[in-house]
Amino acid sequence: MSALFQATQAKLFLYKIPFTCPLTFNGQRISLRKGLILQLQDKQGRCSFGEIAPLPGFSSENLAQATAQIITLLEEGISVLNQQSGLYPSVQFALDNALQHTPLTKTFADSDIIPLLQGDNSDLIKEYLSLNKPPLIKLKVARQSVQQDILLFKKLTALNPLLAIRCDANQGWETEQASRFFSQINTQQLDYIEEPTPSFRDNLQLAQRYQIGLALDETLQQADFCFQESKQIKALILKPTLIGSLSRVQYFINIASQQQLQVSISSSFESIIGLLQLAYLADSYKKEASVSLGLDTLKYFQPALLTDKNRIEQDLQRLECLWRSH
Repeated sequence: MSALFQATQAKLFLYKIPFTCPLTFNGQRISLRKGLILQLQDKQGRCSFGEIAPLPGFSSENLAQATAQIITLLEEGISVLNQQSGLYPSVQFALDNALQHTPLTKTFADSDIIPLLQGDNSDLIKEYLSLNKPPLIKLKVARQSVQQDILLFKKLTALNPLLAIRCDANQGWETEQASRFFSQINTQQLDYIEEPTPSFRDNLQLAQRYQIGLALDETLQQADFCFQESKQIKALILKPTLIGSLSRVQYFINIASQQQLQVSISSSFESIIGLLQLAYLADSYKKEASVSLGLDTLKYFQPALLTDKNRIEQDLQRLECLWRSH
């Protein structure tokens, strides 16, 4: 990245994007995605952006806490924004992007993105067929009974014997439930599974027992987590909004490069601003590691402000401005 963006003015906007239907995040059911856009501007009138969007059910902080923190920082002065530490992950992520001037120029084609399938089983099967049966998908599990997840996995792989599925359990199973799932599916078609249980040690043992690939997601969001090599670990799922600093993301990219692990740069249901910045970051990391995009979340939003990359400037002017420099 280039030198820090020399901001002289700042604005903070609040956005609210309705989902097409309510979604459940770790037990919290929400119908509206809320977040903040930090806009910095320099003497030449150029703008740089950062998105603050804690994800309910997953972030350590909520939007009210993040809002209070960023406004406090802005009140202290724009010139010292780069000197802050100990911030909430969502605030740190936004500041890093705004100060490093992460652009909104990288477009990503549908072909670059691993399709994310979640929801009712029958609708999910229809969606898979409507996508012309792609060879690789991401599937949310542990949101219904284990038996229903097993049946769904079997139905999908019956539709395409060459299909590879990346399952994401979000630590939603007990060890016994995970064992039942692995023992009743064709594990040859399981590309890897993200976080089957809340226990990192149990997950490693399960992966070894059933000879499956394990991907780390929530585990990487622990500030004190230190990576240890294991042949069962196949991928790192990096959600910068939840990890926080871009230097911490780079730390995991370096590990992936050294250990020859796959990387998925994944969204946390950000607006189009956050998604475009994640796409840019993912593209820059491809020089160092094998990177795929887990950014297939825009489809869950209703057409609204900050969902169209061609209308960002106009949309920002229509948002509520919570704070501006004098």
